[in-house]
Amino acid sequence: MPTLWRYLLSHFFKVTFFCVLAFVAILITMQLDEIAHFAALGAPVYYILLFSFYQIPYILPIAIPISCLIAAFIITQRLSSTRELTALRASGFSLNDIMAPLLLSAAFLSVFNFWMVSEVATQSHLTTNLLKSELRSINPLLLLNNKHMMRLKGIYFDALGPTRVGESASEVILAIPNTNQQRLNLIIAQKFKAAPSLFVGHNVTLITTMDSKQEDQFDHLLIENMEKLVSSTDDFSKILQKKVWTVNNDYLKMSFLLVRMSDQRAALKQARLQNDSTQIKTLSGQLHRSYAEITRRISIALSVLSFTFMGIAFGINISRQKKTSHLFYAIFLTVFYLITFFVAKGADQNWPLAASLYTIPLFIIILTSMFALNRATRGIE
Repeated sequence: MPTLWRYLLSHFFKVTFFCVLAFVAILITMQLDEIAHFAALGAPVYYILLFSFYQIPYILPIAIPISCLIAAFIITQRLSSTRELTALRASGFSLNDIMAPLLLSAAFLSVFNFWMVSEVATQSHLTTNLLKSELRSINPLLLLNNKHMMRLKGIYFDALGPTRVGESASEVILAIPNTNQQRLNLIIAQKFKAAPSLFVGHNVTLITTMDSKQEDQFDHLLIENMEKLVSSTDDFSKILQKKVWTVNNDYLKMSFLLVRMSDQRAALKQARLQNDSTQIKTLSGQLHRSYAEITRRISIALSVLSFTFMGIAFGINISRQKKTSHLFYAIFLTVFYLITFFVAKGADQNWPLAASLYTIPLFIIILTSMFALNRATRGIE
């Protein structure tokens, strides 16, 4: 390997590595609220550490491009300020020769980032959700306190008195659908308490109905009062748990996502043959989401190369005086890409719009960087 390549790559990877570490530390700190919520579910220390570790692959795909941008910008700016860039060009090295090792390493990092976002991050995201579900299934009080999950199951739960999440709840109102009779079962309790293997209720009232078997008669109303109710946690969890599990596209590895897309295309073709407009609309939206997810992963991968190129182009300073305008241009383009990236995630039902938001900012970054680099090559400040 040429000496110039070793010199540039050693500095590039050193800065990139420390930037990635810094971003991971910052983003994990921002995730402390979620980690604390997971710990509040009664998770053992091993599960908490595992849950925290699984946050890292989900952070890296965004941290790597920004770290490469910072590293490339710092290296080229230092080469410019110490006049090393001028000396290298005077020795016969072109800007392309100087950029080559950085762009080549960025290309390999782009492939790594695509693998990370398509294979590792998807698996870690799925595993974290499975860990949450496993803990909630162990303790029914944790399950009841998950408002979103209860709403999906059609269950209403509220504790009007003092509550300790996962341990006890006072003045409880619990409404559970009775699927056999299309009615509701209402449970009112003074206190619910969860032990490792038992679920205990104090002063419990159960209000339910019984079919009268006659069309012109009202249902029979049944009220049962219990001073103490004791049940195993497994039995009570089975009452609450109705399997509601949706595997989103960002949980799927690339191979599984391609299989899902193939199934969606086949189902959409069948719906068009049957001229089922409702099914066509639903399946089209699902297929657009799958296309948008693939575009998102490609965009994240290409952002490493684009951001590195931008860092090189805007880090070069041929003026005798230090200029900060290029830094602001790089920050503006980075923020612009991140904004459009997150907006595109919300517009995934419209694949052409999402694809435009994912890719157009990258083209703008590349074209702007080429323009800045061309001016520097011609000696224009």
